[in-house]
Amino acid sequence: MKKFGILSFCFFLVSCSSKLYVPTESVNFISAENLKQGRELYVNNCGSCHQLYIPNQYNAVTWKHNLDEMQARAKITENQKKLVYDYLVNAPK
Repeated sequence: MKKFGILSFCFFLVSCSSKLYVPTESVNFISAENLKQGRELYVNNCGSCHQLYIPNQYNAVTWKHNLDEMQARAKITENQKKLVYDYLVNAPK
């Protein structure tokens, strides 16, 4: 039964993360590599505890507030938080 729960969670995580955009080019002077790192941090750190939100679901001010609130729980550094923020606020519209 425990294995079923773990498999279900993994499936849920993969299905949500597939809806998130994958950066392919630089945006607003942020490299595609940094945007990809931000996406990876978002999926792995934020998605390990709760549902992932589509980047366009919130504006830049709300994302900043949310990330400030969650940084300690997610155990991410200031630099990692910036990478996640950059990924979230530079999503294609």
